[in-house]
Amino acid sequence: MKRILSFILISAVCLFITGCSFEDELDAGGLLSAPMMTAEQREIHEALKNAIGSEITLKYPKNGDNRSAFVIENIDEEPTKEAIVFYQHKSADLDEGTVHVHILDQNDSGEWRSAIDFAGSGAEVDRIFISPLREGRSPSIIIGYSTLSPSLNQFQIYSYDSEDINTVYTDTYSLLSVVDLEGDGYYDIFKSSIDPETGETHGVIIGQEGNKFVTLATVKMSDYISSYVQCRQGKTEDGDQAIFVDSLNADGVLQTDIISKSGRTYQNLSLVFADKALEKTVRDTGYLTQDVGRDGTLEIPTNEIMAGYKPEDNVKNMITVFSGFASDFTLVQKYKGFYMINDGYFFNMPPDMLKSATVKLDETTGESVFYRLEGTAEQSDKELFRINVVNSSEYENYRALGYMLVTQQGQLKYIVKRSNTDDKLCLKLDDIKSNFYLIP
Repeated sequence: MKRILSFILISAVCLFITGCSFEDELDAGGLLSAPMMTAEQREIHEALKNAIGSEITLKYPKNGDNRSAFVIENIDEEPTKEAIVFYQHKSADLDEGTVHVHILDQNDSGEWRSAIDFAGSGAEVDRIFISPLREGRSPSIIIGYSTLSPSLNQFQIYSYDSEDINTVYTDTYSLLSVVDLEGDGYYDIFKSSIDPETGETHGVIIGQEGNKFVTLATVKMSDYISSYVQCRQGKTEDGDQAIFVDSLNADGVLQTDIISKSGRTYQNLSLVFADKALEKTVRDTGYLTQDVGRDGTLEIPTNEIMAGYKPEDNVKNMITVFSGFASDFTLVQKYKGFYMINDGYFFNMPPDMLKSATVKLDETTGESVFYRLEGTAEQSDKELFRINVVNSSEYENYRALGYMLVTQQGQLKYIVKRSNTDDKLCLKLDDIKSNFYLIP
């Protein structure tokens, strides 16, 4: 929230003082204007408007890794790239609010020309994948479209050959992803669904065989699911590839299904021994499965009460445990510490700190402040260090106040200020850096 408010303030000042502006209008779900276009995106945007007119609004995928209205990839057998652009006509009379997909081709001289325009299957784009689904074929375009009922989102698979676009498969889904459990660079499609009438849940793996798409497997998913939140592919602690699906259950808490492949058989490992796996993944909302160490192995977070607090304190300062999934269907603790979700970082606390330190939020600055534990968190006032997240433009002001750089990501700098104490819990900068993880 702190970063969002900072961005809003900076944007408002920029518009008021300098007259700077954003490149495009809001799409249907946005809070702010679209991000500034790159030079290449501006060229594509101009070519698009020359082809269909300027009375359009760019549309941005709501989920997935590709969140831009411009997806630039090579999707055919030519050496040059293509651009896939999502937009909507400003006049609802033209298409009743349907999102359109426009493909532009880049010629040998780098110029963009309009190739194909077609209507999608909804008013919003949920997600898009550009993935090779079969050896020897150009990448397929997989677009998921949002509907009023998340259980009935629709995805379509398209093939493109420079002059024509063909819809080769259509299906519904609640959550959609592409996975490569074989590790050969060719993908299958994973979808999970909730039957809107019966509430039954299942996961389906869809693959391409010849010129057809077929169901490779159907696996049982956890019961009593209200919605699916995230799907990620990654390794278990044994190095096996698996699909980790975070879902919100009927009790309003998160849990994780883990699906793996053995030979030609898929199984939901979380349901093999639910008391060992699934039930132990239950945690508060917002705590999604992550690759903390960025090594391809996924960890599932769970929560514990932090030292100095009691359950009845009803505070958000929790200890987060990130655990990997092992072959004996148990969770193996790998990291344990303080996770600041809003600011996108996790601090792995050494054992002495877990026992003898606590964290409080500075209500004035929004900083996370670590204290030596003395009785309760409220009673603890011996500050060890504090962590803040600031824009790069603000960093020099903080450096003058004694803050030091831990790491940075884009325009954000993660900084720390150590107290003037010889307390062994006041970790040195190198120790803080080695225990600090960015989590997007």
